[in-house]
Amino acid sequence: MAERKFVYTNPAGDAKRVMVWEDDAPEEVHVYTEQDMTQTIEMNKVMRERQDPKSSHRLIARGVPITVAEKAIREQWDQKDWAKWLNDPDNAAFRIYRGWV
Repeated sequence: MAERKFVYTNPAGDAKRVMVWEDDAPEEVHVYTEQDMTQTIEMNKVMRERQDPKSSHRLIARGVPITVAEKAIREQWDQKDWAKWLNDPDNAAFRIYRGWV
């Protein structure tokens, strides 16, 4: 039983994925994702500081990690699910809007 791996990145180069499967079970594929969010988080800080809190045109969030977006697709998140994720203090780095979603 040989293990196979295929490594690829997204066009921006900030996400690396490794697909792993066995020759005996090629329909079972595991994908491991690493994503460098450093630049996104730094830019979000700048955008949060510059956004006018009184404006009716507010950017709510930016740069959600690929793994979160894919989970939302698989689980068919609605606005309530996204609000829960965005309002979690652990995810504050991805919110531009300073209030609760």
